[in-house]
Amino acid sequence: MIPTIRFLVSAAAISVAASAQALNFFDGNMNVTTGALFAVSHSPPLFDLAADGLAISHGYEHGWYYRVAGDPREYSLRNIGPVTGGVPVFLTHADRDFADVDSRGLLRANWDLDVYDSGPASGVVTSRLTLTNLSAAPVTFAVFCYTDLDIAGTFGNDTVTGDGQHHLVTDWSGVTIDIRARGADHSMVAAYPIVRNLLTNALVDDLPDVLPPFLGDYTGAFQWSNRTLQPLEQRSFTVVFAVDTVAPYVPEVAHYGTSSSLAPEIYTDTLPLQDNSNPRQIGIQLRNAPGNSPVGLLSNTHPAPGIPFAALLLWVDPLPPAQFPIGTTTASGEANLVFPIPSSPYLTGYPIFHQYFYLDNAAPNGVSQHTAALMTRVGRL
Repeated sequence: MIPTIRFLVSAAAISVAASAQALNFFDGNMNVTTGALFAVSHSPPLFDLAADGLAISHGYEHGWYYRVAGDPREYSLRNIGPVTGGVPVFLTHADRDFADVDSRGLLRANWDLDVYDSGPASGVVTSRLTLTNLSAAPVTFAVFCYTDLDIAGTFGNDTVTGDGQHHLVTDWSGVTIDIRARGADHSMVAAYPIVRNLLTNALVDDLPDVLPPFLGDYTGAFQWSNRTLQPLEQRSFTVVFAVDTVAPYVPEVAHYGTSSSLAPEIYTDTLPLQDNSNPRQIGIQLRNAPGNSPVGLLSNTHPAPGIPFAALLLWVDPLPPAQFPIGTTTASGEANLVFPIPSSPYLTGYPIFHQYFYLDNAAPNGVSQHTAALMTRVGRL
């Protein structure tokens, strides 16, 4: 896949500037709203998930929680510390960016949501949390993702099958929502408010692996335990909701590795998805770099284990078929390189790794800086 270079007028074109507010984003009949953030309460945000022309919501609440080693409880992502984000102008993506979670000087959090309409009453929603270690020491933590579904606007009559990384929820309406949490260590399914209480009470709780099958009012959560980030290291955690569509080959985006500073960010707000009805592409974007600076993007199908090279750190294998196009950032320090996604079943599950480099005369080495890596895995519905 050969990239073309395109530069953004503004990568932060946002229709809702205050991300503490409710955010609505949609694609076709797939219409999603994540509710306003709380400043004090640890309740999860409200969650509307509609998939057809009737706009009947299948959701009630959905949100992320974390617990750093030694904490007395789990904490929700709240409106504390600098919180920004919103919905880009094309409306299929929403993000909330927590520059310093709970103002603790430990973690930065980026919560990204994407929606894709795969038919008149079907599609997928991805909810991805990326954490970055802001501190000068390793940080060990657990991450939790909680969801309460009310399929077809009703509750108490759900049927759930699945396992510790996969909950398949349906009811009398026939609507089916497949919830997948790749790499989760623990999970729980129970009637409202049992799971919610474990995450919102003032105690340390791990999910006790109460798994499907289940009959009743579905609420569920997934847990990733004992993850450790080194200073400036990033890692992503993703939950996917597939509404009335199969989900074995969902598109995936994930951050990993370390950057040279907290300022530059590599990201995408487009799902890497094959689509036979519409040619698709994915933009690999950079923000918060110096303005009007030389920039390059290293891309390959193989990751690298953090290789030092000329005062840089390579998280992408630099050997062929790597590509390293050169350009210049905008005056506001942004860049976007676009890759087309061919409609080929052979690309299903195909991973591509990316890392930006840019010139920064103010850098400690006097030459250059780099981002962490971004992995995009091509999906197919």
